[in-house]
Formats: sequence, C-alpha cells, structure tokens
Amino acid sequence: MNLSGTLKFQLAEHRYLLGVLLLTAIAFIVQASSTPAMAQATASSSLAGTVKDIKEAVIPGATVTATNVATGLTRTTTTNEEGAYRIELLPAGIYTVKVTAPGFAEAVAERVELLVGKTNTLDWTLSPSARSETVTVTSDVPLLDQQKTDVSLNITPNDVQDLPLNGRDLGNLAYLAPGAKPVDAYDPTKRRIAVFGINGSSGRNVNVTVNGIDNKDNTVGGPVMQFPLEAIQEFVISTQRFSAANGRSEGAAVNVVTKSGGKEYHGSAFFFVRDRKLNAAEVTPPAVSTKQKPPFNRKQWGGSIGGPLYLPRFGEGGPTHWTLGRKTFFFFAIERQSEETSIPVASDALAELNLVTSLGAKPAPVIPTPYHDWRVNARIDHTFNAKHSMFVSFSEQSNLGLNDQSGQRNDLTQGNFTKNKLLLGSFTLNSTFTSQVVNALTIGYQYWNNLIDSEQKVPTFVFPTGISFGTNTNVPQQSYQAKYQFKDDLSIVHGNHTFRVGFDYVWEPKLGGFFEFNPTLELDFLDLPSVILSNKTKYPQGFATPGAVIGMSATAGNPYFDLPGGAKMFGVYFQDDWRVTRRLTLNLGLRWDKDFNLIGTKAQAKSRTYLFLKAINHPAARALPHDDNHGFSPRVGFAWDLFGTGRHIVRGGYGIYFGQTFLNIPLFMIQQSNPTIFATVFAISSAGPGDPTADIVPGTGIRLSAWRFGIDPLPIIPPPPTNLTPGSTGRIMDPDYRNPYTQQWNIGYAWQPNSYSVIEVDYTHVLGLHESKTLNINPQLRFINESAARPLDAAFTAAGLPLLGRIDLEASVGRSRYDGLNVAYRRRLHRNFTLNASYTLSKATAYNGNAAAFRNRPFNPFNYFAPYEYGPTPNDSRHRFAASGVINLPAGFQLAPIIQLESARPYTAGYGALDVLGVGSGRGTSHVIVFNDRPTDLFATFNAFGTATKSYRDCLRAGQCSILPFDNLRGQPFFQLDLRVAKNFKFKERSTLTLIFQAFDLTNRANFGNNYGGDIRNLSTFMKPVGFITPTGVIIPHSFSGEVGVKVSF
Repeated sequence: MNLSGTLKFQLAEHRYLLGVLLLTAIAFIVQASSTPAMAQATASSSLAGTVKDIKEAVIPGATVTATNVATGLTRTTTTNEEGAYRIELLPAGIYTVKVTAPGFAEAVAERVELLVGKTNTLDWTLSPSARSETVTVTSDVPLLDQQKTDVSLNITPNDVQDLPLNGRDLGNLAYLAPGAKPVDAYDPTKRRIAVFGINGSSGRNVNVTVNGIDNKDNTVGGPVMQFPLEAIQEFVISTQRFSAANGRSEGAAVNVVTKSGGKEYHGSAFFFVRDRKLNAAEVTPPAVSTKQKPPFNRKQWGGSIGGPLYLPRFGEGGPTHWTLGRKTFFFFAIERQSEETSIPVASDALAELNLVTSLGAKPAPVIPTPYHDWRVNARIDHTFNAKHSMFVSFSEQSNLGLNDQSGQRNDLTQGNFTKNKLLLGSFTLNSTFTSQVVNALTIGYQYWNNLIDSEQKVPTFVFPTGISFGTNTNVPQQSYQAKYQFKDDLSIVHGNHTFRVGFDYVWEPKLGGFFEFNPTLELDFLDLPSVILSNKTKYPQGFATPGAVIGMSATAGNPYFDLPGGAKMFGVYFQDDWRVTRRLTLNLGLRWDKDFNLIGTKAQAKSRTYLFLKAINHPAARALPHDDNHGFSPRVGFAWDLFGTGRHIVRGGYGIYFGQTFLNIPLFMIQQSNPTIFATVFAISSAGPGDPTADIVPGTGIRLSAWRFGIDPLPIIPPPPTNLTPGSTGRIMDPDYRNPYTQQWNIGYAWQPNSYSVIEVDYTHVLGLHESKTLNINPQLRFINESAARPLDAAFTAAGLPLLGRIDLEASVGRSRYDGLNVAYRRRLHRNFTLNASYTLSKATAYNGNAAAFRNRPFNPFNYFAPYEYGPTPNDSRHRFAASGVINLPAGFQLAPIIQLESARPYTAGYGALDVLGVGSGRGTSHVIVFNDRPTDLFATFNAFGTATKSYRDCLRAGQCSILPFDNLRGQPFFQLDLRVAKNFKFKERSTLTLIFQAFDLTNRANFGNNYGGDIRNLSTFMKPVGFITPTGVIIPHSFSGEVGVKVSF
C-alpha cells in the first residue's frame, strides 16, 4: 500500500476544503455591504463593574463604551438600576473604556488589558460636572477576578513573548499553573509535544481549544497540533471547576486565542540557533558517571505580519478601487524548525553490532534523529457593520522526524520515520442583537494524519541485553482523524443575571488507523554475537550452529481499527452568572454531553471474542456496550466579597465533569471484527542446542533446537487467522462501560493587598470515577490452586470452541483521588518586574496506575481493588513550586526565569517479567512480596525463593508473606531553572531589535524523575536511574543547553 501517496492525496483534499472555506469568506467580505470579530465563548473575555458618584451612590443609565485599541471594535452598554454593567464575548486585548452619564464628567481609562476567560472588573467613580469635560483615569483591571470561582491561570501576551520556551511550545507555560506539572510523553505521537498532567494524571484528560475549536486527539487523548508561537496571543488553563461552556474533559480545559491584525501594520522576524558547543555533556543512565555530548544542532526561524487588509473591489462598469482597510484585518505567522540531533549508541552494543554486519547490521556510533517542522497560521477579521463581524482562521503543521523509536542498543536498520500532517480551521460569526444580547456562531474543521513506519522490511535479529537490528518491532502504525465542529454561544445580560446558553456538535467521519507490531520475522539468539563467534566449542558453526536461535515469531492479519461510520459528539449547556448582591455572585451551570459511536458498537457485534463469550453465555457478552447517556454535569460556584472592597474574596464550588472514551480502548475489539485478525501467527521457542522439547519451525519439520540459521529454510509464516485460535488473547468491552467523570470541589480565599499583586489560596478535591481499567477475566489459576487451567476452559470445551488465553475486559471501574492545597502569588509589572509563583501541597492516588488513564491493569486480577493495588499515581508529588518572572533592567536589558522544584515521584519495586502470582500474561505492574516479620526487607523473599514462583504463592497462602502497595519507592526530586536574557534596541518609534540568549536547565541537573529501575532481580539498575523526564517537547539534550537568537519587532 502506498501510504506516502495516500497521505499526500488526503492532505491535498483537506487543504482544498479549508481553501474553499477561506476563499468563500474573503469573497463574502468583499461583496458585503459596508469592529473586528468578538470571540467564541471559550475564547473570549468579559468586562464588568459598577458606576458610582463621589458619594458612593450608584448611577443607573450610565453609558459604558469599550473600544479595542488595535482594531477599533466598539461595544456599548448601560448600567442597570444598581449601577452595574457587563459586556460579554469581547475578544481579549487592549481597550479604551469610556463612561458617560448626564450631569457627570466623562471618564476614560486607556490601555485596559482584558484577558481571555476572565471577568475583568473595572469600577468607576464619576465626578459631577455641569459642562462637558473628560477625566482620564489610570485604571488597571484588578488582578483579582472578583467573580472567579474556578482554579485557573491566565498566561498573558507578555508571558508568551518574554518567558523562555524550549522548542517554542506554549505547553511549557502550562507548567506554571497550580496543579499542573511536566510528565513524560504517554504515546509515540506525543514525543514532540510538551505534555503536562494535572491532578496526578498522565495528561490525556486535557481538552485544548484554539479560537473555540477542539485541538484534541480522540485516539489516545490530549492535544495534537502545535502552532507558531508568534501566532499565539494568550491562553487560560483551568485545572479545576471550569464553566459549563467547556466540556469533553474530566481534567483540565485550555482555551487558546490567536492574534489578529489591527489598524496599524505590525509583525516580527526571528532566528534562533542551538548547537553542540552550547550544550553541556550529559550523563547516560544508569552509569551516571559517564558523560558525553552527542551531535546536536537546531535552528528555528520565522516571523509574522498583521494589519489592515486592502482588497480590490469591482464596481459596476467603474474602475477598480481598494476597500476594506478600515474594516478588515489580517494576520499571518510562519515558523520553521530544523533539527539535527542523534542518540549515542552504547559502547558494548556498538561492539557487538560491528560483529554482525555480514548478517545485515548497519552499526553506527550515533543514531541520527533529524526533525523538520513547519507551522503556519493565517487569520482574517472583518466587520460588516455595528452589529455583525466575523473572523476566519487557518493553521497547518507538517513535520518529519527520523528514528524517534530508536534506542541506544540498536543500529541504523532499526530506525523509523514519523510523519505528521495537521490542519485546523475555524469561522466565527459574531452578532450583537442588542447591547445585552450577543451571539457567536463557530464552524471548525480539524484534520490529523500520523504515520510511523520504516523503509526497512527485513528480519529482526534480537540478542541478549536488548541488542537488535532489522525492522523496528514497533512499526508500522498510523492514526488519523477528520472532524467538523459546529457550535453556538448566546449571552444575555438581564438585570443581575448573565445567561449563557449554547450547543456544540462534532461530526467525525474519519477516525481510525492501524497498529502493527513485529511486521517481519523475528529471530532471537541465545547468546551475544561475540560469544557465538568466539566460543567454538558451543558454536562450532557460528550463527549456523543448530540451536543458536532460541526464538522465532511473526504476525499477520488486518491491523486496521477504523471506526465504522465515524463518530459524533453533542453538548448543550446553560450557565447563569447571578450577581445576587453587590458582594455575592453565584455561578449556576448545567451541561449535557453525549457521544455517538465512539465505542463502535456495531463493529463490536462482529468481534470474535464477543461471539465466543456469547456462545458460552458469559455475562461480559450479555449485551453489547453502548454509548453513555449519563453525561449531565451540574456546576455550582460562588464568589463572596467579604467586605465589599473587591480585595478579599472567598470562593468555591462543586461540579461534575465528563471525559470521553479514547479509540484506543475499543481498538482491539474493532480489529477482531475484521475479515482476518491481526495476531502473532506463530511464536516458537527452544532452551538451546539439543533441546528435545523445542517447537517445530513451521514448514520445515525441524525442531528449533536443531535448526541452522542461513542453511535450513526459513519458516513458512502461517496465513492470518479468520477466527480465534487456541491460546489467542480475547478482547471485549464491558456492556456496562461508561465514560469517565470526576467530581470536583474547591474552596479558597483571594486577597489583593495592593493594585499590582494578589495572593490566592485554594483547596481542591477531585474524585475520579468510572475510569478505564483492563481486567483479565481468564487468568491462569496458579494463584488459587496451582493449576495452569483457566476459569473459562470448561465452558469453551463444552461449546466446542478453542481454549482462549487471557481475555482482556475493558471496564470502567477505575477510581482515583486528588487533594491539593495551592498557594499562589501574582504580581503585574511594578517597579520593573513581574512575578507569578505558586506552591502546591498535594496527594494523588489510584489503583495500580495513573488517574484518567486507560489500560491500567491490576497486579492481582482476582482482586483488583485489593489494598495493595492502591497507592500514589506515578505522577504524584507531595510538593511542587513553580515561578516565573520578568525583570526589566537599565539599558534595555531583560531577565526572565522559569523555576520548577518538585519532590520525588513514586515507582514500584517488583519482579519485572517474573510472573510470581502465576496468572499468565496481561498482568499489571508487579509488586514485591515481603516476609511479614521483615516488611522493609525488599530482597528477603527473592534471596529465599529466587525465581521459584510457587514459593511466593505458598508463602502468601500460608499468611507468612504480604504484597507491598503500588508505587512504594520514590525517585529523584525535580529541579529545573530556565533563563532568558534579552537586550532590546529601540529604533524608530515602533521597532525593536532584540538579542536573546536562552539557557535551559541552567544548573545542568540530570532530571530522572521516577524513571528508576524497579526490578529487584537486576541489581545493576534497581533503584538507579534508567531514563529522564522529557517534559520540554524535545528528545535531547537532557542537560544544560544554550540558545542564541535575534528578533525584530515592529
């Protein structure tokens, strides 16, 4: 199959659709009669306040006008009987706000910054005046959001512009939010994305919207697309208790706003470079004393431009003239990243691979990992008249990376390529029906195609200690999705109520891909090449010695898991922000979300496992799983101004938040409905030369212990099965499967001691319910009665069916809990520096895995809620501190640090692949078993029993041993300091040249996190680092890295 050609065709097709959308919008603008667009609800801001006279009496009927400085957009309202006003669905930006009332002097506040997702409070005191006069006031919007009830953080335009960002990925700024932290990539498709988790999760339960449109991966969760940093204006991250306007996430909501053009031309051009010479040598775990500096070079360049858009307009028989410049604005940004990096190959592995070049190995001291990425964003805003405006936005990302599936113990043949094609487009029409009624209609489109494959299709050779060459066993795989989104948000201000109502409909006609592993024959050798070639007694014929190969395996079948008929999602919400009194505000919301066909019910009806279990009347097949109908999400919050000054606020609330089912959950059930089943069609083994019980090599009649590599025929790979065969793995979903959800509580206090700073303290509690968990309902019974039989053997035999191996039941029985205390201090620019700092004291727990994850398996399938299954999640940390700031120094110098400090995360001590419970494959992370009289001695039982697994079980049955809890060890505390140093040169009135140096991991700390060896059988790695936390969206380096750059802004 020509995957490359298919990618190109599909991309051209989707570019065409977006091109039609863009051209249609432009044509509509040109032909329309005739300030830019307002904003979609999740990508907008609000302005509210009270107008009083100098005697503190409220002024009803005062006129409040907000004008966007950049675009001229103007919105007007009047105060109610209590002197209160509110303007909804304003695009975030800088405004001039004016207040007028008969008998009073006009008041004007200039350069008022309105941030996305925030109710910006601006109160006024008017002075009496019998004549027309204007009083200009200096009035910053208070940092303290007096009506905020959730736990969230605004990342401002200055933050995006001034703070150091590794890889220019805005996700790095999310780490600054209380409750958020960097986590390892949870999927190969996320290797280049700065992944963050919240509430102890792995990062899957985050819904990112850009200009109101979902940027979400429905296959494995989390975001999919990155954008030119120059195109990002700001964003808000809500880690708990966001409003009913946001849905499809039981974790966090991130709402991103892109830049628009303005009345004046503005833009930028930049160039950044990083090189090996600017990097420190990094350690190679677990031998942390070994340091090396692999080849490295990364260049990033690009720019942006925005301003008024002038287009030709053709009159009837008249001359061409230019129009639209005062009503139409454009913005365009482009970014290119070109990276030449590599992975150093371990010296012992390189020496061994050099011995097998005659077999096809291509050893190299380093594995090149180049990466090339394009990011583009374009946006057009247009105002039709005083009541209607629109904007259309288009973003594209295209990248190619090599060998991101490689490691330090393979050669060049085990490389791969990873291609990504991503598109995101949106169209928003804003209508101001009255000063109190505003509507935003949004249409969006998202496309993503990820392909991970290899150009090598040759047998795979595997040697001890993980040395290998040949086709990578983790390829090929592909994920793709295409979805259309339609949403409408209506805001009505009525008296003391601000009503919001809306719907959100997503049609995803294309969702699927394929997953294939071991695509070629795998050959496993008993010894290292050096042993095979040097030990003439054991291997007289070298690699051709009978029995040198001790394992063979191969796969075949249809690996696709396309969701038949695609999927649909629908959400509807109502929100009432009710100002009960001048000091008390209530947020009352209700949302309902419904997913259609995300679990592929019709496909699962053909799944072989379902048919097998139905034939034996098993409860797991009593019905097919169906779409969840329980998605009602009430959300209640309050904000109480303690003294009526707007400086002391007590806030809190409760809400229910529903997530979604990832396609990876029903993936294998859908695969098992294909005409042929993708599976390992043969896997044979031998104990070595002369083993009389070795398996027969298919098609040869020769036992593997007598088979000679390079002399005897290669095995004949069996055809793909059309049904499950003896020992096959069964896959099924619980008929009662439900979408995961969380119950979230928060209570807090906020204090604004002065005009430029605020202190916030929030306690949060999150209870995760119906989380996905994979249960083996057909384990071997050795743990119960030392039998190798399985619970369903008798039923399958009675029905005349093959005896299946393990059967994985995807069930929504997982639970998790998070408790956190956040203390935050925020300071806007005052006396030349800003500061955003937070400390979080927290505890995150779950059952044998992360919160909000999937395919979490219990250690003991017979008791998956056993006390020892419960413990801290892998991303739990008791303490976390994060801070960022900008310091403006004399002579145009600027310093901007980001500091992260976090206590150690946990990992589990266990026995690796040793099946101590005797349940067979498909078990979760193993736990150490200890003697009851020596509960802290992790090695005592292993020293006594070794690999005799029955002895562990006998000890447990006798009550003399116990199983230690999940995640019972802790890794290394995390610390990272990044610093941006800039020197600004002003020239002309609006132009700046900036010279930049950025230092990432300034203290050169090797951050291993909880990537420590947990297998007590391997003393060379146990309790020693085996990898790094890689939270920055780049593969390497993991050490100090410097970057120099230059930027021109105008």
